[in-house]
Amino acid sequence: MDYVSVPDSGGFVLVDLPNAPDATGIVRWARKILKDGATNLARSVTYSYGILGMKVSGASAGISADPKVRNDSVAAFVANLSEALGDRRVFLDAAKGVSADDLAPLRDADTRSAMCFDASVVGSLADEGVLAAAAWAHGPLDGARVSIDGSSPDEIRLARAAVATGATVVAIGSRQRTEGFDSDALDTLAASVGNTDIDPPGDPVDDGLHTHADLALVGAKTNSVDHHRMAQIAAPIVVPYARLAVTTRALAVAQRADRRVLPDFVTVAGPLLAQWPDDGADLESLRAEARNRITEALASLPGGDDGLVLEACYAAEAFLSTWQDELPFGRPI
Repeated sequence: MDYVSVPDSGGFVLVDLPNAPDATGIVRWARKILKDGATNLARSVTYSYGILGMKVSGASAGISADPKVRNDSVAAFVANLSEALGDRRVFLDAAKGVSADDLAPLRDADTRSAMCFDASVVGSLADEGVLAAAAWAHGPLDGARVSIDGSSPDEIRLARAAVATGATVVAIGSRQRTEGFDSDALDTLAASVGNTDIDPPGDPVDDGLHTHADLALVGAKTNSVDHHRMAQIAAPIVVPYARLAVTTRALAVAQRADRRVLPDFVTVAGPLLAQWPDDGADLESLRAEARNRITEALASLPGGDDGLVLEACYAAEAFLSTWQDELPFGRPI
């Protein structure tokens, strides 16, 4: 993994596979962005591309700066990135603390499709992939009871997509509703955020994942599910909707409890298909491709004693071995 310092910005870029023709990832800003966390994110993206059979590397960038100089630091990162990278082709998307507008000057050199910069496309493909994975593990989602880890706008969007499949979302964040959150309830929940005049629907609970459900969708933050929390999840199937949502110790707890945890670098891979799509591709064709590719990747796993996450690592590594002389050290778990 190559480490590239970006001058005058407090920023850096990690490129997982230095000899890859292209690399993609996110850039984050905070007072302190840790290299270890960025390394894990880059590796996770590499394994997603491996599962999809694409010769692309994961990358991850961080800008560590005091809030008082945040704007200047981000601007310096963008201005100096190309020279720092040299002939490396690394394409970055905005994440925590960074906006798409901040990165706008980088777009002229970006070879990816405009669709991957459309938030509605990215969100739709993300939801399609996660719910396809959930349906593979559970069977048809019509009538399935689903709990969702958080209640941000992205998670409310995921809840709407789940409801559209016929699933019943019985918990979202710290709210529980036995009859499920329908479209109206989700509208009210979204409107209640930051507005004390609106009562959120459902009942308050310590953790919505304790609610009886068939599937738990997790990913409110990195390492959202540790070994303690995994032991208390009520659902027998855990489907991540974000990278690195489940800790290694949590995977061990799940395996002992015979709880199935799906590999996050597979379940979240849908949006990557919008980066370099086939000619003529549109949102509906990409949704179908995300659904099919993720379902096929999971269906190809043997389902043995190693568990689905390790088996998916083996599958990604099998493809990586076809074009890398050595595998990267360390798995995204």
